[in-house]
Amino acid sequence: MTLTLTLILLYVFAQVLLAAWAGRGAKTDADYLVAGRSLGPFAVAMSLFATWFASESLIATSSEVANDGLAGARTEPFAYALGILAIALFFAHRLRSGGYITIADFLRARFGPATEVLSAGVVALSATTWSAAQLYAFATIIAAASPFDFPTALAGATLLVLTYTLFGGLAGDVVTDIVQGVIMVGAMLVLAFLMFDAHGGVAAAVASVPAQAWSFTLPGESWTGWAELWLIPIAGTMVSQEALARTLAARSPEVARKGALAGAGIYLLVGLVPVSFGLFGPSLAPLLGVEFGADEAFLPSLAEALFPSWLHIIFTGALLSAILSSVDSALLAVSAVAAESGYRRIDPAASPRTMLRAARGATVIAGVIAALLAASGESLRDLVLDAGAIAAVLAVPIIMGLAGRGLGTRAGLAAIVVQVAVLAVLDWWLGVEGAFLWMIASGLAVFAGIAWMERRAGNPQSAEIA
Repeated sequence: MTLTLTLILLYVFAQVLLAAWAGRGAKTDADYLVAGRSLGPFAVAMSLFATWFASESLIATSSEVANDGLAGARTEPFAYALGILAIALFFAHRLRSGGYITIADFLRARFGPATEVLSAGVVALSATTWSAAQLYAFATIIAAASPFDFPTALAGATLLVLTYTLFGGLAGDVVTDIVQGVIMVGAMLVLAFLMFDAHGGVAAAVASVPAQAWSFTLPGESWTGWAELWLIPIAGTMVSQEALARTLAARSPEVARKGALAGAGIYLLVGLVPVSFGLFGPSLAPLLGVEFGADEAFLPSLAEALFPSWLHIIFTGALLSAILSSVDSALLAVSAVAAESGYRRIDPAASPRTMLRAARGATVIAGVIAALLAASGESLRDLVLDAGAIAAVLAVPIIMGLAGRGLGTRAGLAAIVVQVAVLAVLDWWLGVEGAFLWMIASGLAVFAGIAWMERRAGNPQSAEIA
């Protein structure tokens, strides 16, 4: 094992110990899953930022901008920032006021237990896919900095992530979010300074960018591809259990809203830094006499070329701890729906300690499944977009449930079933472009049609929300 890898792992282990210390008081499932509802606005904002600013925010975005110019930045930071803003404006206050632990809890209150069970399955599948993306990135970084091959690095990364999540829970995650967020932002700003300095100044860096790199569109891009690229991350973010868990853990509805607003702003501002790496970094290769790696290897190779060894270790450690936070949040999302919408329905009289054990057991199972998915070989960005598309299946019933009163309980369930079927057939089976748009359109049509028929029959079977 190299000295660099040893120091990086020591840094990450320190984060694990900090998380375990912060989460040491967990005695119930609420302590483990929503930090006892104790977060202030700063903690909500930093945790939202650090959770959503994950491996693809740095690694995938910088490489995509290097290849496609500003068109590669549409998903991140812009679309994801809009998704967090939607949480702040439309979701945070209402859902926190209801005292829910998961979005499946809300859908049960609004549309009944069958919708809860189905939506819990959707959340679990989406969050497990997101976890797989983060484990993929974690293992890629470890493999690049060590003599280990990818499968070995993936096994080690999975074990480390499970330890971090089981002992820290959401409380530990939030504490390390704040620490790692500060370190990550500091390291990125230093890297940006070194990048501009290597160019000879900001003006020289800007002049080195080809004119076509400033375009927000790709040549020959269809309108359906353009729309999906924006809508999948926006819709997937605003109904994501991983992101909403931060607002559900706020100490009040108003804190939830303020924290989410601040989180959206921080995410957008910080997200512009990796965009600058992709724009201005590639032209440094001939100046530095190095070759930057392709695709996901671009940013690590840029950092290695510009950073002194000690700062490169800190940067890589901060990146790994950011990945830890993101995968932790996703695993906790699976744990939340498995415990609250699964085990609690099987054993309503379960004690808080029993629920805590059930949640932790679900964490382990989800981690193993995510590792197997990460080993499948799908790219980092594809895994992230898959997770967003799956989560967006819940967008129609959640939005309609928050907006409407007197709507039929069958409408939410039918919308989810139809959207899952449309997404599976058009996207995963046939690979039709615009499948996501057809999915959303079908969900809206089915929801509206069934709600109208129930009203006509005079039997709305509605569960009113506060």
